[in-house]
Formats: sequence, C-alpha cells, structure tokens
Amino acid sequence: MRMPLLIVFAFFLSSSTTGLFAQCEEIAKNFPWDDLGEPVLKGVPVLIPEIKLKVTKRDTSEIMPLQEVSLRYVWRHFLVSTKYDIYGKLRDAFDITLCTTNTDGIVSFPEYNLVPKAWYDGPKIQTLFLGKNIPRFLELELSVENWHYLIAKDQIKKIRNNKIKEPVELRNYGSKKFFPPIKVEIIP
Repeated sequence: MRMPLLIVFAFFLSSSTTGLFAQCEEIAKNFPWDDLGEPVLKGVPVLIPEIKLKVTKRDTSEIMPLQEVSLRYVWRHFLVSTKYDIYGKLRDAFDITLCTTNTDGIVSFPEYNLVPKAWYDGPKIQTLFLGKNIPRFLELELSVENWHYLIAKDQIKKIRNNKIKEPVELRNYGSKKFFPPIKVEIIP
C-alpha cells in the first residue's frame, strides 16, 4: 500500500513543480553563422545575469502561462562573405534560447556567459579600424509571439547590480511610442 501512495505523491510533486518553474531549452550558439565553422576571433566575454520576466496581457493584466519566450544574446562582428564582397559588412549574430513561462506567467533565463565571436580576421578589419571593437556585445532581444522587445546594456547592468526593486516594463523593439498587446516586465 505504501508504494502506490509514494508514486502518487511523487507524481503530484513533479507535476506541481513544473508549474512553478519555467522550462528552458539548450542555448543554440552562433546563429545564423554556425555553418561557417569555428570562429577565429573572440571578443570580451559578457556575464549576463539571471533575468526574470513577467508576461501579461496589456489590456486585462491577465497572466500568460505556458507562453514561449525567446531570448537572443546579440553581438556584432565583421564578415567578408564571398570573394566578390570586396568591402565586407558588419553583421549581427546571436546565441538563442527558448523558455516557457510558468503558471504565474513568469520566466527566468539562467545566468549566461556570452562570448562574442567572429569568423573573419583579415586585413580589412585593421583597414577599417574595427579590430579593437569587433566582435562586441550589443544587447538582448526578446520575442513573445510576434512582438519584439529590447533589454539594453544599462538594464542588464542594473539587473546584475540588484538595482531593480520594482517591475520595469520592456520597451517595444524599434518604437518607444507603440505599446504591444503583450506586456513584458523585468521583475526583481
């Protein structure tokens, strides 16, 4: 009689804990340049602290449980993509992960040590005076459904230094005046 009770209790405990904690997939690295092979340059590592977010509907403040949220750790690098590309271009690359909000509409992205990378280390970097700054970390980009948000370097610094004491709403990526129907807040 003890064994079935123990199994039921273990099942209850596991099902209730999955509702408490958001689930994250493994981080995919070097997107979209992963087919270029091993990077030849590495930038200054950036320790991204744990980031906790709350996702709600703007008009009703209703929490959004089991909502997929993607986070991109974006950096800039210089790339000469073909032999016909005589000038090369600054390009963005990112590591990306996908997490799901818990039953309270909260998602927690774990701490991550981002190392910006590049796949070109030729003379054009020195000619264009890019060598010291490339590759370099830019920002964090977040997506919920088809809405995109930005977590800027100054916000990351505040999170790292425990300076956020109350929720801070993320701004819509690309526009400071438009407020999407999904509200995303950094929470302490």
